[in-house]
Amino acid sequence: MKRISIIGAGNVGTNTAFFIAEKRAAKVLLVDIKDGVAAGKSLDLMEAGPVRDYVTSIRGTVKIDDIADSDVVIITAGRVRKPGERREDLYRDNAPTVRAIAEDIRRLAPAAVVINQVEPIDLLTLLIQETLGADRMKVIGVGGLLTSTRIRYLVSNALGVSSREVTGLIIGPHHSSMVFLRDTIRVSGIPAAALLGEARLGELIEEARTAGDKILDLAQRSTSFYAPGAAAAMLVDAIVGNTRALLPVSVRCEGEYGITGLAIGVPAYIGEQGVTGILQLKLSDADREAFDKAAAELKSAHAGLVAGAA
Repeated sequence: MKRISIIGAGNVGTNTAFFIAEKRAAKVLLVDIKDGVAAGKSLDLMEAGPVRDYVTSIRGTVKIDDIADSDVVIITAGRVRKPGERREDLYRDNAPTVRAIAEDIRRLAPAAVVINQVEPIDLLTLLIQETLGADRMKVIGVGGLLTSTRIRYLVSNALGVSSREVTGLIIGPHHSSMVFLRDTIRVSGIPAAALLGEARLGELIEEARTAGDKILDLAQRSTSFYAPGAAAAMLVDAIVGNTRALLPVSVRCEGEYGITGLAIGVPAYIGEQGVTGILQLKLSDADREAFDKAAAELKSAHAGLVAGAA
């Protein structure tokens, strides 16, 4: 059975462990520097097993060395975003922690596929890949995948149908400038716009675009963690099962969609080695313009952070 290590036993990390256990996909190691936190939450999760009918092994530790030889390492350790906070400011706070974790992964589990759940997703996914010096296809950020689950829910709820019947691809940065590919938002193959109308679909897209902010404003003290955990578990399922599922994720591009040296959300096939291929769609003129504008803003933000660190 594959070994999955989750670094950070906060809300996101613990819920990710739970969703992986529910899928019975792999053994899980939960790591946290706070003494007793990972061990306590792991015990709590294991004691839920008889009720939830999973037998997955979940273990907690404070020892980072225990991640050695993991097949997948998921990074969730970082502070959450504050309402209205600029991604550059959040990056400055989370980058030192994430960089140190990436150095540990390079030392202990250099062959692992690495999944990043720490915001800002795209900028930190790139930092992780650069710190690891790893194949760019083995470092994945949970970006568009999270937002795609949100638009699927909103469309299904609006129509009163199962969310299993709804599809949708989001590309670009994990940011308000993300690009919803309307033609891919479908219900059993039928364009959602034909069922909802263009105006109503547009409203749902804007709701999905700002869902993270809405959850943060409502919850006040925490950002979302159930949906990010479920999205990461979906990635783990594709990796462990080598399914080559087509999912929107953040990955470093080198020529794809005209992007070089930047991690950004694109549709990618996911298998046991991470990203096995990037699907290059022919975008409409409007989608291409929106994507290029968002990518330019992300590139500018990255350049400013690099210059500030120099």
